[in-house]
Amino acid sequence: MTALLQNTRFALRQLRKAPGFTVTAVLTLALGIGALATIATWTNAVLFNPWPQVRDARSLRFISATVLGGSGYSVSYDNFQFTRQRGRSFSDATVYSIAPLNLKAADTQPVAITTGIVASNYFSLLGVQPQLGQFFSPNADNRAYGAHDEVVLSDALWRDRFGADRNIIGRTISINQHVFTVIGIGPAGFAGIYGGMAEAAWIPLSSLRGLSADAPADPLAHYGLQEAVRLRPGVPDSAAAAELHTLARTYAAEKNDNRYAGWDLNLEDSSHFSRGLFSTIGEQLPVLFGASVLLMILVGINIASLLAQHAARRRREIAIRTALGAKATHIASQAFIETGLLALAGALAGWAVSTVFSRSLYVLLPNFGMPLAFNLHTDPSILLFIAGVAIAVTVLCGMYPVRQSLRVSQLEALHEGGASVAGVSRSRIGQRILLGLQLGICFIVLVCCGLLTRTALAIFHRDVGFDHAKTLTAMVDLSRSGYDEKRAIAFHAALLDRLRNAPGVASATITTHLPLGDWGSGNTQDLNVPGYVPAKNEEMAVVTDFDGPDFFHTMGIRMQAGRDFSVSDNATTPDVAIVNEAMAHRYWPKGNPIGASVIINKRPRRIVGIVSNYAYHDPASTDPPFPVLYLPLAQGTSGYGYVFVALRSRTAATAVIPQLRHAIHELDSAVPLEYVRTLDEVMDEQCQGSRVPAELLGVYAICSVLVAMMGLYAVTAYSVLERHREFALRMALGSTREAIFSLVLRGATSIVAIGFFVGGLGSIAAVRLVRSMLFGVMPFDPISYCAAALLLLLTVLLSGLVPARRAATIEPMRALRTE
Repeated sequence: MTALLQNTRFALRQLRKAPGFTVTAVLTLALGIGALATIATWTNAVLFNPWPQVRDARSLRFISATVLGGSGYSVSYDNFQFTRQRGRSFSDATVYSIAPLNLKAADTQPVAITTGIVASNYFSLLGVQPQLGQFFSPNADNRAYGAHDEVVLSDALWRDRFGADRNIIGRTISINQHVFTVIGIGPAGFAGIYGGMAEAAWIPLSSLRGLSADAPADPLAHYGLQEAVRLRPGVPDSAAAAELHTLARTYAAEKNDNRYAGWDLNLEDSSHFSRGLFSTIGEQLPVLFGASVLLMILVGINIASLLAQHAARRRREIAIRTALGAKATHIASQAFIETGLLALAGALAGWAVSTVFSRSLYVLLPNFGMPLAFNLHTDPSILLFIAGVAIAVTVLCGMYPVRQSLRVSQLEALHEGGASVAGVSRSRIGQRILLGLQLGICFIVLVCCGLLTRTALAIFHRDVGFDHAKTLTAMVDLSRSGYDEKRAIAFHAALLDRLRNAPGVASATITTHLPLGDWGSGNTQDLNVPGYVPAKNEEMAVVTDFDGPDFFHTMGIRMQAGRDFSVSDNATTPDVAIVNEAMAHRYWPKGNPIGASVIINKRPRRIVGIVSNYAYHDPASTDPPFPVLYLPLAQGTSGYGYVFVALRSRTAATAVIPQLRHAIHELDSAVPLEYVRTLDEVMDEQCQGSRVPAELLGVYAICSVLVAMMGLYAVTAYSVLERHREFALRMALGSTREAIFSLVLRGATSIVAIGFFVGGLGSIAAVRLVRSMLFGVMPFDPISYCAAALLLLLTVLLSGLVPARRAATIEPMRALRTE
């Protein structure tokens, strides 16, 4: 123990004597370990331990539906009951949804909160325990509407809104102007399981009918839900997924309805759950983890190189100690302790870096106007991971300098001038190979970053088929303020009348789904086209949006034929519809659909217009356009409690915000205006998913370049120091300073060839990993490769400039006099 303490004190003194080396090594380790720990934290947050308060969270799986060939759709309550009763792979199942609802406590103004609307067994399936009060009775009937108007508050809402009042249990609060009784408080840190969306409270499905003034008699009959199941012990995902597909086919056969032709059910884990944000980051994790590993390899090579140079500077000291009788094992143990101290400092700094970097997830991901909640706390598994990386660095990076130190010839080391002009040594060849490997790794990361950056640019500059400039959007949800459908239609008409006449407003409309918006997208209605004979197993349903007057004019979507919706399309006039080009070509391939009829939910409508296809929801989709039907909101039956108001401004989009607020306030000052954004911001939010990997790989590319630059600079600078007598002798024999400058710079740039060779081979495998994420860019894009090559060459030149200049300014007589 005494020897260990002595060696530790000695190692600390050595590190203090070389502050430049110590700081560079610790910062380099912090960068690599911090990046790797950040990705480990994100992986833990979306895959291994997304909900710390949930019992055995890793056994939870999620079920989504495939409709019209598209995945990620909600399931119905009847679907849930069918899979729960007949599924043999699941021990239990539950359903839930989220919605923004208006909360009003005594003597306070209403505030919008994200609320979970859940089945009665939701908390019992999750194994979550209340910190105060109780949860819903797990056996309560979800269709006993009004029988259990109860609410469970989250810990965050309880503390922020109610001051952590323990007497809140049993009190009543108003949600959407309906009275609920508080029965419990959720555990601290629990915010639901909706893929990172933070829920502030939970109400039972049986309370659905009280949330709006004109709710149907059975709200669950057509209410979209998310289903969570718990796998039985020992049941693999593949077996559960296969059973689920069989159950879907059985359910469709029993329904015997064309609506279920092609309908299917899919099993997903938390990182691929299509709702929420887990899948947005989960799909990027393999690429990000690969980039982190490459950066850590880069850091390891750099640290080994720095340690080797540090050991080379001390070879006289080690030779003297060996000559005086020091044992090789003692010298080796001191070198390992020194490396271990560096690794420990780097691990602590890396952990600190990861705690900051991991929270950048909240900035990178779109939030769609809702608060986010990810488990980004450092748990013991992350700390063990960091410790393991530190130990690996100590062992792997410390072996080379220890071996180098123990192989030093005492005579050669004590004779300071030996081998100073002897040319390139084996150690220098090894260093050049390591540097080439570093540059190759940089090249791989730069190529992938270039491909994803060009993908993000291609998506952003893609022709989306509508004009998103100078357009303001905002959401108005009248159902939460007690409006029934008739009053809501009158409110919308009065609002649009005011907005059309407001100064600075070119046009105004309302819709249930903004182009490239997330709300209300992809919802379908039953379809019947007179004269059209469906193919066998063809699903007769169509994606349907509800829009107000002048919607296509305001959105800048081109009319191919017919007319836009007008103020005369209301409940007193014949029902009409507009179709997109894809729907016109599919159901009327040889004719003109204008004037033709379609039957939507057994209600006939006359087609009055055809509009161009546009980017509906996913700006990066390469699938052919799908049929979309548009119906006028004023003709009712939308089933939506909210609408988005869209205003095209004559100047800047944000210039018409006061006019919108004033118009709403004039009609009803109690109606809140939410999610006020420009259409550019709506589009940017949808494009954010494609930008996340490009932005993160950009950070990794910058880190990789900096690490490689530091390593190349350190090696080149040490080489100049080691060869200063050689350079002095060259100048004494007539070589010019410009020639010495070029010699050093050529030596640095010659390593680029190794980097290109290693990076070129590695990029072939790396491009395969990111191929599925590309859009509008070839996998072996010459621009990305050329840009990566130029950046790599520039990195090498910048790294070699200062050492080359130092070599060129050596005074030959002064250097040779010390020989």
